[in-house]
Amino acid sequence: MNINLTEILGAIAESFVQQLALYIPDKDKDGKQIDDIDKWIEEAQTILTAIGGGTTSYPPADGTWLNPDNNKIVREKTKIIYTYIIPDKFECNLEPLRVFLHKFGRETNQGEVVFEFDGIFYKIRNYDK
Repeated sequence: MNINLTEILGAIAESFVQQLALYIPDKDKDGKQIDDIDKWIEEAQTILTAIGGGTTSYPPADGTWLNPDNNKIVREKTKIIYTYIIPDKFECNLEPLRVFLHKFGRETNQGEVVFEFDGIFYKIRNYDK
């Protein structure tokens, strides 16, 4: 099908195809509730807005994570926040994104922090100091 949606729907010609999604759980690796989760969600949205011009968040999804230290399942509510990246803004914000992901993992006692970019799922298990 060869349809010009820019012309038919009055859209801008610019298209964004690479999605960046952050997964923000409401519990730590031991199943303890994160008290200030709204602060972390807001910070994630701010960084992704700088990268893509805006964000969309799913309602918290029911999730599980297997803690390899004790082989127990942690049941959590996970907020998925995503944006379609603007390439030059993405490159300019890689360091703040890294700082956020590592700080979230370290300060909220996460076993791992995950994100998805362009269809690839990444895990961070060792956090910067």
